[in-house]
Parts: sequence; C-alpha cells; structure tokens
Amino acid sequence: MDFVQDYITLLPRFLPPSVANPLLTLVTTLFGIMRALQTQFSPLIARIITQPDVASILALLAILFISLKILDMAYRAVIFWVKLVVKVVFSVAVLGVGFWMWNRGLDGFVEDLQGLAEYYMREYERFKGEANGWQMQEEAKVRFQAGQPRARARARAGRSW
Repeated sequence: MDFVQDYITLLPRFLPPSVANPLLTLVTTLFGIMRALQTQFSPLIARIITQPDVASILALLAILFISLKILDMAYRAVIFWVKLVVKVVFSVAVLGVGFWMWNRGLDGFVEDLQGLAEYYMREYERFKGEANGWQMQEEAKVRFQAGQPRARARARAGRSW
C-alpha cells in the first residue's frame, strides 16, 4: 500500500485534471475505508491467530461451504443433462409420430394405432393369464406345505394309540 501512496502524488502530472481528481478521491476514500476496517478487525484477527481452535472451526466452515457449493454445481450439471436428454427424446418422438402420420396419412395412422392397441391387449391378456396361473400354482404349493405338518401330526397321534 505504501507503494501506491508514494506514487499517487505523481498521478496529476500524467493524467488530465478531469480524470485525476475523481481517481485521487476514489483512491483516498478506499484507503480510508481499508484503514478503518483494519482497525476494527485487528482484534478479531489477532484472536483468531492466537486461538487455533477458532481458526480451525472457521477453516472447517469454509471447507463445508465450498464443498456444498461444488455439490450444488454437480447437481445442477446432472439436472441440466437429464432435462436435455428428456427434451431431445420428446422432440424426436413428436417428430417421429409426425413423420409416421405424414407417410401413412390420417386414416392409415388411425388403423396402425388400432392394430397396435389390439396387439398390446392380446399380449396383456396372455401375460395376465400366465400371472394368474403362476399365482394359483404358488397358492397350491402353500396349501400343500401347510397341509403336510397336520398330516404328520395326525399320523404321529394315530401311532401313539
């Protein structure tokens, strides 16, 4: 700072007064503010330097703050790319349906949709039947396993007579 204060007096020689005067006022104001802050914060800085516990707590808080900022940046980057992919997929799907309608015409497009709906309903019914069959088979296994201990207990009870 002493370097700037030494050479600030040479400023009016090299700059016109319309530029030098506001610049000189700004520099002197900034130096005054810095000196006032330095006198106000000197006890706090001395306390932090003499008590390493406070300094370590402040360092941990700074590290926590910085790590949370980095995590927030990573979260925003991931959300940006996910949203971009969703938008691109949606746009491609809309363009694909538009191209399909353009090639087949409205009547052909409706016929294709009806055919697709019928196909998926057949597949749904087939899978529903398979699921019901599997469920009935599992229920039969449970009934069979639940009935075995009773039969064994009855057999043991019959033998002891």
